[in-house]
Amino acid sequence: MSALSVLDGYRLWAPTYSAENAVSELETRLVAEMTPPLAGLRLLDAGCGTGRRLLGSGAATAVGVDLSPEMIEAGQGALGPEARMLVGDVRALPLADAGFDLVWCRLVIGHLPECARAYAELGRVAAPGARVIVTDFHPAAHEAGHRRTFRHGDQVHEVEHYVHALATHRDAAAAAGLHLADIREAQIGPAVRPFYAQAGRLALYEQHLGLPVVLALAFEKKDRCGS
Repeated sequence: MSALSVLDGYRLWAPTYSAENAVSELETRLVAEMTPPLAGLRLLDAGCGTGRRLLGSGAATAVGVDLSPEMIEAGQGALGPEARMLVGDVRALPLADAGFDLVWCRLVIGHLPECARAYAELGRVAAPGARVIVTDFHPAAHEAGHRRTFRHGDQVHEVEHYVHALATHRDAAAAAGLHLADIREAQIGPAVRPFYAQAGRLALYEQHLGLPVVLALAFEKKDRCGS
């Protein structure tokens, strides 16, 4: 299976992207544990896809940015007045400095050959004291042979993906003024067994049980005093 580029892959995936899968379900649960209460906060979802995570967020304002025009188009019309979506690259966000109290960048950085520019942008748009939450496809899952894939019709497609070690994330974030505050991972377990059951692949579930598939990192932006 040859991997599609990010633009080609998400163009095909856009119509069905909002359907959950095992990885997205685990990622959603993990981010919920690490995200502070959103009431009154300015939220950015960098690499928002269809914007589904902005729906009903409860944030004072919510902005989504995604590289794929098709993903943005697929999500338009479902958002309330407190949310908006823009086409843009996480390595060059079309947003002002220090405009957000909470920044998500979820299952995005693994699509980039290097992550320093993305972290620099996440740090730039985060306000002093903001929390930045980054998730990635777990290196252990990639090492075990798992890939970023989606189904389109009768075919399964792979999207290009690059493995970034924890130290690479940490160093790029530190250069952007972001201090690592929390590290968590999500493993294949009972919460996603129904996805395997629905696909008639419970034997595969037993093989995957306990495998880490999502890595989540929470950072804090330095305040103005540099602490």
